[in-house]
Amino acid sequence: MKTFIRGILTTVLVFTFTLIPTVMYAERTINNDLIGQYFKEEITNQMTESITENLDGLSEEEYSKIKDTIKNDEEINAFVEKYSNRIIEDLSKDQIDDVNLEEDIKNILHGNKDMVEKAIGREITDDQLNQAIEEAFGSEEIENSYQQIIEEARQEMPEDAQTMVDGYNTITSDEFIITSIIISVIAIIIIALLKKPYYKWIVNVGIAGIIAALFVALIGGSISLIINLVIESIEGTMQIEATPMLITSGIMLAISIILIVINHILDNRMEKSNAIS
Repeated sequence: MKTFIRGILTTVLVFTFTLIPTVMYAERTINNDLIGQYFKEEITNQMTESITENLDGLSEEEYSKIKDTIKNDEEINAFVEKYSNRIIEDLSKDQIDDVNLEEDIKNILHGNKDMVEKAIGREITDDQLNQAIEEAFGSEEIENSYQQIIEEARQEMPEDAQTMVDGYNTITSDEFIITSIIISVIAIIIIALLKKPYYKWIVNVGIAGIIAALFVALIGGSISLIINLVIESIEGTMQIEATPMLITSGIMLAISIILIVINHILDNRMEKSNAIS
């Protein structure tokens, strides 16, 4: 009976060891690499147009410098991360919370005035910047536009797709990851209590880690392949790399092998100790 329970718990460890890095990779890939990069490009274009619209005689090189400078700005990256994560979350909500999208963009535009001046090698007056901001936001309420986009996307989304989004938000939540970690710890503790001598639990952890490492590499490669095929089908230029999952798989495999080696060393010591006694 104990052997059966240990087998079940080892299977649970395989599942959680595979699930945790896979979920983290999926969240990073979808939120940051896909939605985040698209959102960043759109925001960068809008902000660049807003700033340069009232700058006469701007060369193509100066325009590119402004765009690159804005695109690489830390505030922009933080802004994109904030809203790219929120877009997915809002697709599962019945009611969308108020956003300060317009205010955030205005603050970034004002905060990057010196950066833009440095990029083009000449000064921009406050009046020029204020005029650009007013023209960019005067004709449309950005917050209402954001809410409308989310609501329309949710209404037009097929029921299966909505279920997938809801499930994605559930498994990528902090609560789900923490729960998976707690389950793993509890499973290891129970295995340790059921298996003697005291160190034998590391064998189950090592075996679960090796199996999970293979699954992680396989799933990571499959996810990147499928997403890249989808991107290619819509004539996108972005490429999603499976490298983070492969590195994670390699680390898991190395740690698992080390655990099994440690078990072998402890076994030898235990045999020598028994022989002497």
